[in-house]
Amino acid sequence: MTIIEVKKKRARSYIEQLMKKFISNQHCLALLRFFAAHPKGRFSKLAIIHAIDDECNRIEMGQALDEMVAEKVLDVVQDSNVIYYKLTQEEALRRLVMNMAIFEWSDWQLVLEHA
Repeated sequence: MTIIEVKKKRARSYIEQLMKKFISNQHCLALLRFFAAHPKGRFSKLAIIHAIDDECNRIEMGQALDEMVAEKVLDVVQDSNVIYYKLTQEEALRRLVMNMAIFEWSDWQLVLEHA
C-alpha cells in the first residue's frame, strides 16, 4: 500500500465515522439534509431553526450546529455582525453531504435501525 492509499483510507474512515455520528442524531441529520438541499446558501441560526424544526428545539439545534462546525462540516461566516452558517468548501465532505440529499426520511429510518 502506498502512502497516498493509506491517507485516503484514513480520510475515508474518518468521514464514515463522522457521518455515522451525525445520522444517528436527528438534529444533525436534519441539518445535513437542509444544507444538502441548499449547498450554496448561507443562513443565520434563527433561519435554520425555523426552516427545520417545527417544534423549535433551539437548544438541541444550536448544539447540533456547534457540533457540525467543530467537525468542519459547516463553516461560519460573519457579515455585518450577523453569523451565518454554510456548507463546508472541503470537497470530500461537501460531496458526501450533497449525496445524502437523495435519501428520503423513510430511507434514513431504515439506516438508523441497522446502525
